[in-house]
Amino acid sequence: MLNFEPDMRILGFNISREERKAPATYGGLIEQNYVLSQAQSFFSGLMNPSGQVITDQTAIMVSSFYSCLRNISEDTAKVPFRVFQYDSKGNKSLTKHRASALLNKMPSNLSTPFTFRQTLIKNALLYGNGYALIKRDKNATPTDLYIINPKFVTVSIIDQRLYYLVNDIEAGIIGNFSEDNIFHVRGMGDGYVGKSILVYGAESIGSAKAVQTYASSFFGTGATLGGYIEVPGVVKDENQAKSIVGSFSKSYKTENGSNNGIALLHSGAKFQKLVAQPNESQMVETREFNVADIARWFRMPLSKLQAGATGSSNLEQLNIEYVTDCLMPWFVKLEQEIERKLFRFDEMDLLDARFEVAQLMRGDSSAISTYLQRLRLSGFITANEGRKYLDLNTVQEDSANKLLDPVNMIPADMSEEFWQSKDQSQASQKGPDNGGTN
Repeated sequence: MLNFEPDMRILGFNISREERKAPATYGGLIEQNYVLSQAQSFFSGLMNPSGQVITDQTAIMVSSFYSCLRNISEDTAKVPFRVFQYDSKGNKSLTKHRASALLNKMPSNLSTPFTFRQTLIKNALLYGNGYALIKRDKNATPTDLYIINPKFVTVSIIDQRLYYLVNDIEAGIIGNFSEDNIFHVRGMGDGYVGKSILVYGAESIGSAKAVQTYASSFFGTGATLGGYIEVPGVVKDENQAKSIVGSFSKSYKTENGSNNGIALLHSGAKFQKLVAQPNESQMVETREFNVADIARWFRMPLSKLQAGATGSSNLEQLNIEYVTDCLMPWFVKLEQEIERKLFRFDEMDLLDARFEVAQLMRGDSSAISTYLQRLRLSGFITANEGRKYLDLNTVQEDSANKLLDPVNMIPADMSEEFWQSKDQSQASQKGPDNGGTN
């Protein structure tokens, strides 16, 4: 049986206690301690064949890993969010909704919209789950969204509903909350909770971390030599051995520990190299491979991580591939969770949550001009709709709200009638004799 406090504290507010029952433990359901044990397994560190212990803090120190987190979280955070309403004909129009205010203006007094969304997606990428508390008014309308640290959340299923046991003391969010009050963005997992990418990619991240650590150590010490010193005769004791090594090291390095490139050997001593040098171990090539390897875990195109690593010379096409292959799954997850948690049940069939991802896929000014011109001249958009696409104010002229109809085109079902009338018109203009005129 789960034991809970009689009330829950959320940033100083008291939340009424809900009915609670023992969690189910079979039939594909999550056990009470499932997420807690999972969290402990990687927050405390994962050992891998590279010899590196991978935690959330050590992984984020790998530049390519950090870049993937930053790119995805920042690019999803900067896109405007809109709520559209559909009429009976399926046409959509922009409408005001509380969800728009929360995600575009002020999630809470603790964060800006950009910071809120960036942190939420970063947590989902790094820990497998991004959580936020939904505070509601007496009419169940969402009023605030507060980020919750995933390290302090345990998820259980009770009577086919998710419950979140939160102990985030720093944020002041403590208690047990139903799924209606938690905004939850999941990474890939078992369908109920996401798993950290550290669990899946620990070996790849560990390999990159090992190479990075080796490079830092190698250049930090200024050493290019590694091996052993062979001396004639017998070394009498440990003190003599240390004296020989110390004399060699002292002659090789300056007072600040940097490399002066010259070493002194005397009395017939010889130096035998053992440690592989960066060029011999292909360190540069290995680092480039590790960047590509980590990028695969995030579906991140290399053009976003390495200069010159482009699969296409067309910048517009690269941006489209980045949005559709890497960012779009996160936009869809956000949109679906917004509709589930921030819309009323009776609004779900009428309203649609959408991020304006088209802004991320725009090409250069010449490509945009050509695109809008074709749509305008083909009769697909009005002048004002084109101005809205460019974030320009609309104009009042009636012609700016009218579609153009190309004069050299007619509906397909009128083509036969058109050509018959044209033949009759041409025949009437011809004379009775040999097609001459009267």
